[in-house]
Amino acid sequence: MGHAGPRTREDRQTAAAKVARWYPENGGILMSPGTARIESIDPSLVVSAGPDHRFVSNDDASCRMFTLDWMESLSHVRPWVPHLTFIPAIVVALIAALRADSPGRVAVLMCGGLLFWTVTEYVIHRFLFHPPQWIEDDTRRIVGSLGPRDPVISALPTLRHRFYFLVHGVHHDFPNDSTRLVMPPSVSIPLASLFFVFFRVVLGGGAPAAFAGFAIGYLAYDTIHFAVHHAGTQSATARRWRRRHFRHHYANSTRDFGVSSPLWDFILGTVGKKD
Repeated sequence: MGHAGPRTREDRQTAAAKVARWYPENGGILMSPGTARIESIDPSLVVSAGPDHRFVSNDDASCRMFTLDWMESLSHVRPWVPHLTFIPAIVVALIAALRADSPGRVAVLMCGGLLFWTVTEYVIHRFLFHPPQWIEDDTRRIVGSLGPRDPVISALPTLRHRFYFLVHGVHHDFPNDSTRLVMPPSVSIPLASLFFVFFRVVLGGGAPAAFAGFAIGYLAYDTIHFAVHHAGTQSATARRWRRRHFRHHYANSTRDFGVSSPLWDFILGTVGKKD
């Protein structure tokens, strides 16, 4: 697993045009024509820039997170890795579920697991991934002041800054980094194991079916999230997903927490303001 190479100039122009169309540029931050990368960063401007351009680089670019090379390499993940990891697990869970229960009950439990995934995604994204705004702004200011080879984690002043950047801030500061859009197996596999144990305790023999639905939801999340940032699909559905998620990135990070589904944003009133 290594750093992804930059996209073509045409790809960068397309990405920049999408952002510019939906969220006009803030004059306080300088953008190169035809790209989506910040060329010069005044830390004071990053904090006071308002809702626009809340990132360090909007290109397909990476920062160095860790001092140790082996830790740095584990933080870069190709988008097909979750599929390679979880599709076999889903198949095994479904086989086990169908051996223990009727197809109808398996289907109901899978739907329950999928619904539980949407709750989990929303709660984690809203309450765990996003700290108070000043932490986000302070982290971005510090990251923007570092050189490309400077490890970020060791430069952040508090555990709260480090935790935020590690679990989510790196994505908000480098939203189109194609090697940090999906969860590393070193994190996703232990978390999946914990959720399976949870299902086992709550549902007993129904755990495999519920876990299969939950894992399908997670896999859909990773797939949709990567596609929103990197796929060129222009269908109406894809555009709605992209527009909603880009509102979260470039307009207001306290809205539009659902990536795979906007269900709980609608229920809990956190849908962003439409353009």
